[in-house]
Amino acid sequence: MRIRSPFFALALTLLVGGRALAQDMKPITGQAVLDAISAAQGKVVVIDFFASWCKPCLMEIPEFIEARRSFAEDKVVFIGISLDTDQGQYLRFVKQTPFNFPVHLADPDVMTTFGVKMIPKTLVYDRTGQQSLDHAGYMPGEMLRQVIETLLKDGGS
Repeated sequence: MRIRSPFFALALTLLVGGRALAQDMKPITGQAVLDAISAAQGKVVVIDFFASWCKPCLMEIPEFIEARRSFAEDKVVFIGISLDTDQGQYLRFVKQTPFNFPVHLADPDVMTTFGVKMIPKTLVYDRTGQQSLDHAGYMPGEMLRQVIETLLKDGGS
């Protein structure tokens, strides 16, 4: 069965806590990502914008995979969004990388919706859905863990 709605697919992935089946998904739109942030109210949300050809992204992804392991899925949601323009390259990369969070290919409107001008880019939203961090460039995993821990301790603000 093919899932037709990117938001439905993202919501389903968030609910089951599993890895996204990239092959079954259309590119995710900016609105669908905004909807997923809203749906995750009560949780910290980390969005990682990357591409398979981006060297700093390739350094950062294993650290984000490790950071994902540090937090319960009912407290923190991670979403990866690839800005690859070659769908085949994207699919190969997702299959060979041991992501432990959902990863989606971006619809062209995602860059505008989230003001992505360079990658990697990390956005972090607190438990009320307010953006707490907009970080352009490589972000060490320890820095990300500290941001998340602060938001979890502060009650989300």
